[in-house]
Order: sequence, then structure tokens, then C-alpha cells
Amino acid sequence: MRDLALYAHILLGLAVIVLSVWILFELNKKSSKMVRPLAAVTALASWLLLIPAGYFYILFYPATKTLIKAGAWPWAHAIFMETKEHWGIFLPVIVTVAAWLVYTNRAEASRKWWKLAIIVAILIAVMGRIVVMGATA
Repeated sequence: MRDLALYAHILLGLAVIVLSVWILFELNKKSSKMVRPLAAVTALASWLLLIPAGYFYILFYPATKTLIKAGAWPWAHAIFMETKEHWGIFLPVIVTVAAWLVYTNRAEASRKWWKLAIIVAILIAVMGRIVVMGATA
């Protein structure tokens, strides 16, 4: 189950990034019927991402925290893990606002929100990698 949750977490995170980039490309087209469905799927994926994240947090967080703090980079938990957790809660909100702007015919205004979602999602992924490196270094 743990591996399934890990793969789901990674794949959903990548999906949010890829779909957000795809939406930005679709917004450049004069007429695209794909933007609304893509926005809805991306918002759904961002909320579904919280399920495996919550699974890991509830079942493995105490052991993971101890492992990271005992590793070569104990500061990786205090800085990156905490930041990643809080930003991860805001990512679905950011994506949902972007999707809502698309559905309320303000697609042009949604561009900044999609870019923000991409940046935040990539930074969360990088911070996750740094935390893993800190635990295994």
C-alpha cells in the first residue's frame, strides 16, 4: 500500500504540473475547447493529491521526521519539510482558483494562477527531493 500511495503522490503531482503547462498552451490558442475540461481535471488532481499525502503524514510522519533529523542534514526537516507541507495545502486552492477563473470566462486572468501553481508544485517537488537527500545523506 505504501508504494501505491508513493506512486500516486508522485504521478498526481506531475499531472498537476503537466496539465497546468498544457492549459497555458491552450490559453494561447484563439479558440480552445480543451481549457475547461483540463482545468477541472487539474483541480481534481490537485485535491486528490492530498489523499496519498495525508496517508503518508498520518502513518509515517513520526518515523520520517526522526529519520530526517538523525540524518546528515537535520535542518532539511525544519526548513524544507515544514515549508513543503504548508505549501502543499495551498496548492489545491491555487489550482481551484485558476480553474474557477477559467469557468467564469476570465481565462486570461487565470494565467497568473496557473503559473503560480506550476512554480509552487515544482518547488514542492524540489523540497521533497532535498528532504529525502537529507534523510539518506
